[in-house]
Amino acid sequence: MPDMKQIHDFTVKWCDKFRDQNINYIELVDHWMADDCVALGFEMDCGHAFSERYGQAANNHEALDSIIDDVTDIPLLGSAIYSQWRYFNHWAYDAAEILAPQNRAWFILALGRLVLLSGENLFIF
Repeated sequence: MPDMKQIHDFTVKWCDKFRDQNINYIELVDHWMADDCVALGFEMDCGHAFSERYGQAANNHEALDSIIDDVTDIPLLGSAIYSQWRYFNHWAYDAAEILAPQNRAWFILALGRLVLLSGENLFIF
């Protein structure tokens, strides 16, 4: 498993990309995110494991927002991100849908949580 700094750097990088209102959708759906996810050991399981645990939060930003603070499993969350990305990269009718506000919101919520989970805990003495 990669170290927390690698995971943290990944999440900051991709969260910034999803927040960028001027980004070309190709930069979000091209192979780069998959390369990063594979390097970190995240698995593409079509969101099954995350869905089993958190239901609709696997692909719905409002459902994700309601449970995001309960998510503490870094590999599970990383795999959910990878799987959700793969949907837009491979199965979506129009990959540009990744730019829709609700889809960006899902990624920003998930990546933001991963940023917190992989960052330094400032409350440890």
